[in-house]
Amino acid sequence: MTGPEIRHLPHPALRWEREADIVVVGSGAAGMTAALAAAWHGRRVLLLTKEDLGGGATPLAQGGLAAAIGPGDDPALHQRDTLDAGAGLCDPAAVAALVAEAPAEIARLTGRGAGLEQTALHLEGGHSRRRIVTAGGDAIGAEVHRVLRTALLASPVQVLTRCVALDALTDDRGSVSGVLAGLAGDGGALLAGTVAARAVVLATGGFGQAYATTTSPAGLTGDGLALAARAGAELRDLEFVQFHPTVLWQEAARGQCPLITEALRGAGAVLVDAAGRPVMAGLHPLGDLAPRDVVSAAMHRRMGPGDHLWLDATALGRAALERDFPTVTALCLARGIDPAAEPIPVAPGAHYACGGIRADLDGRTSLDGLVAVGEVASTGVHGANRLASNSLTEALVTGRRAGDRLGRDLPGPPGRLRPPPAGPGADPAVRPALAAAMSQGAGVVRDRAGLRRLQMTLAQAPPARADLDLATVEATNLHAMSVLVAASALARAESRGCHRWRGAPPVTSAERARHTVLRAGAAA
Repeated sequence: MTGPEIRHLPHPALRWEREADIVVVGSGAAGMTAALAAAWHGRRVLLLTKEDLGGGATPLAQGGLAAAIGPGDDPALHQRDTLDAGAGLCDPAAVAALVAEAPAEIARLTGRGAGLEQTALHLEGGHSRRRIVTAGGDAIGAEVHRVLRTALLASPVQVLTRCVALDALTDDRGSVSGVLAGLAGDGGALLAGTVAARAVVLATGGFGQAYATTTSPAGLTGDGLALAARAGAELRDLEFVQFHPTVLWQEAARGQCPLITEALRGAGAVLVDAAGRPVMAGLHPLGDLAPRDVVSAAMHRRMGPGDHLWLDATALGRAALERDFPTVTALCLARGIDPAAEPIPVAPGAHYACGGIRADLDGRTSLDGLVAVGEVASTGVHGANRLASNSLTEALVTGRRAGDRLGRDLPGPPGRLRPPPAGPGADPAVRPALAAAMSQGAGVVRDRAGLRRLQMTLAQAPPARADLDLATVEATNLHAMSVLVAASALARAESRGCHRWRGAPPVTSAERARHTVLRAGAAA
């Protein structure tokens, strides 16, 4: 469908030029894997990262990598669990490919020197078997990032840090043939320039910062998704924003909040209310390990506005908590909470974008020359609700497949580049108000009146008031993503997966399931 109008960025004068065979935007697991795979084939790869190589969501991942490598497990069971969690909207072929290739990704990481725990596998929500490969107890992301970063720095891939992609560049044939980008300058200003390339790989993650409370780091502002939307790419199922059930609750906390890994519930921790009554008792056969959409919705029904529940892990004992969950234990203790002696205050928080740029597992999108991998893409693997720990697995699989494909079969040289249109942007000063409106109107449970109010708030957001800087880029991109999420949510009449209408029972059947596919318009 034709989507809503979104704002374009104001564009400053161009100060520099670069050129490569492939430009990769993003330095998480998907981006680094794609860059390494393409460079192995001899391609000249330039990787742009908005922060240093230690930024992004990958280093923060606590849970693990889902792969059917344990006794009594097989890819068919992993596929079934993924399809069940996806609430009828997964692409079975994409899921089958992912689960079949997941064990090989574990082997590749091990070959790069990753210290992975492949014997004492963890159990997480929605999984029927213990199949979560971990590292350091609850530090899988840091280990995956470490080995990929080491490989990247030893490779011929060129890296440009503190560089944000602004817009796609197209050639006179309409193919995406590079990016307009901004290098961080003095005082927050951006020095704009162009990178010409035969293919652009977006691996920029999600847009958790559109919400008032999220597990996403500060840099996850929907940059790649907004760039693709402004370029006219097809976007799919943006209404499905997954809320992680157990985010550490702190009064008046805003922005990024610490995640309490799902594996803690897999080890026996229980969600309880103020009276100590189990929240999930009798609500789902898997109880506390039900899929995330089910648990978050159940918690929402038991909570008041601004309220929270508790995760009781005291039965695990101090020794087990410190041995198996050192990250969670340390972050709780740093905030005056002893998880071995008292329940942990938790509430759902925006965690993962199950929708994104419509793409296949090789990263192909609706635009020639534009490739999308990782959370920025909608490959059909996650459907209406992602299964726990499938995200890192998908990032590795799709990054490798996309890099290999481009390494073997790269599009021809670009034609004459055309500048993207400019627009008014959005004022960074309104970000807190817009994030609060998103949490209120497009949160765990929604209604049409709330989404309409959200749309009115977004329409009234003032334009940018200064020269282009990073704050304006991020505010404009978050504004675009909020507009698109609200429109997608209103277009879906049913409750399914992460998209829940107030008072409407969820649908899980695949028989009449449909995707929400849109192309954004452009606001003057």
